[in-house]
Amino acid sequence: MSSWWRRLETGRRSNQITMNRDILSQPIPRSVFTYRSQAMIVLTMAMIAVIFIVIFRPFNIYESLDFLISKNLPNFIDSAEDAFYLALTSVVLLGIVMIFGSRVIMVRTMRNLLTYRGYILWGGIEFIIVALAITILSASLFHPETTSIFRLFTKVLGRTACILFIPYAFCSLYIVIIDKVSQLKALHESIANEEIAQQKAYILLYDEHNEMRLSVKWEDLIMIESADNYVCVWYINNDQIKKVLIRNTMKRVASQLSKCSVQRCHRSYMINMDRVKVLRRDKEGVFIEFGIEGVPDVPISRTYIDNITSWLMK
Repeated sequence: MSSWWRRLETGRRSNQITMNRDILSQPIPRSVFTYRSQAMIVLTMAMIAVIFIVIFRPFNIYESLDFLISKNLPNFIDSAEDAFYLALTSVVLLGIVMIFGSRVIMVRTMRNLLTYRGYILWGGIEFIIVALAITILSASLFHPETTSIFRLFTKVLGRTACILFIPYAFCSLYIVIIDKVSQLKALHESIANEEIAQQKAYILLYDEHNEMRLSVKWEDLIMIESADNYVCVWYINNDQIKKVLIRNTMKRVASQLSKCSVQRCHRSYMINMDRVKVLRRDKEGVFIEFGIEGVPDVPISRTYIDNITSWLMK
C-alpha cells in the first residue's frame, strides 16, 4: 500500500513540476508591454517602497545603514533625521529612473519574446543593477570613508531586497491578473462567437409566450405553414419529413425571422429560400417547388412575388 502511495505521490509531483515549467514557458501578455502599463508598475513599486521604508524605519532597517552626517552633505543637512529623508528621496528617485529605463528597454526589445521565466531573470538582473547603483550613491554621499565597497554592497543588497520584495511581488501579481483577465476575455469572446455560430446554424422558434419550442438547423427547415392559431413547421430529420405545431401567429413568427432566409411568400406560408428548387408559373399562379417527396408545392401571392424573385436572383 505504501509503495502504491509513493508512486502516486511521485506522479502527482511530476505533473506539478511539468505544469510549473509550462507556466514559466508561457509568454507574458502583450497588454503588459505598453509604456502606460510599465509606468503604472514603476510608480506603484516606488509608492510601495516609500511606504515600506517609512513604516519599517522604527525597526532599524534603514538606520542600520548608519546614515551619518558627512562633510560631503549639503549645509541644510544638520541631523540624522534630515540625512534619512535625503537618503530616502535619493534612493527612490534613483530606483525609479533605473527601473523605468529598464522597462523602456524591455518594451522596445522584448515585447514579443519575453516569457515568465525570462521576466523573472530580467527582474533579478534589474534588482542587482539597482542595488549596485544605490551602493555607489551611498558610498559617495553617506559613506565617503568606507574602505570596503563589497561589504557595503552586501548590506545594500540585503536592504534593497527587503525594500523591493513587496513591490516586485505586487508587480508579478499584477501581471498574473492581467494574464487571467486576458484569458477570461478570450474565453468570453470564444463563447460569444460560438453562440453566434450556433444562432447562424440553427433557427429558434418560439410560442406566443415567447418560450422556445423548436430548434432546427437552417438547412433542415423547409417551410412554416399557418394553421389557425398555430403554425406548422416542416423540417427534415433523419431523411424523413417532420411537422411540429407551435401555438403562435404567422405574423409574429415572420417578425422573429425577418432578417434571415426564411421569407413570407403567402398569407399562409413562409419558406426557406435556401431550399427552393424551382419557381414555376402556370395558369393557376406562381408556385415554389422544393423537390422533396411529401412536401407540397407552395403558392406565391402577388404581394410577395417581387420579394421572392429578388431573393432568388441574389
